[in-house]
Amino acid sequence: MKRRFLIGIISLIIVIGGAGTIFMAHNSGEFRKVRNMPINEVDLSRVSDGTYEGDFSYGRFTYVVEVIVKDHRIENIKILKNRDTGHAKKAEGVIKRVIQAQSLKVDAITGATTTSKTLLKAVENALAKAISQ
Repeated sequence: MKRRFLIGIISLIIVIGGAGTIFMAHNSGEFRKVRNMPINEVDLSRVSDGTYEGDFSYGRFTYVVEVIVKDHRIENIKILKNRDTGHAKKAEGVIKRVIQAQSLKVDAITGATTTSKTLLKAVENALAKAISQ
């Protein structure tokens, strides 16, 4: 009986500790900064036809996209580097929204807001490079 009680207490401590770690990670300064960062619109009329690569780093990972522009329209966006998690895969839906809207001012994917923002920022960076070239 004492052994079961001890195992139960240890299990509870592990669960609470894990939940606390996740909570702290999601409330870290970097997490909040990325989640709240502005995504700036890019004037597509200033972007020449071409293929442009952009990236954005969050934590120890760099998200990379390739944006194809033709006739001042976003023809396609390929995700070259994304995490292999459920949230990351879900966030890829934001790319379809950008292409449909022809704008970076789209809603993030619910349940994958932070990763959506990283992909949007990578697209913004690709298009901003296109203008500065």
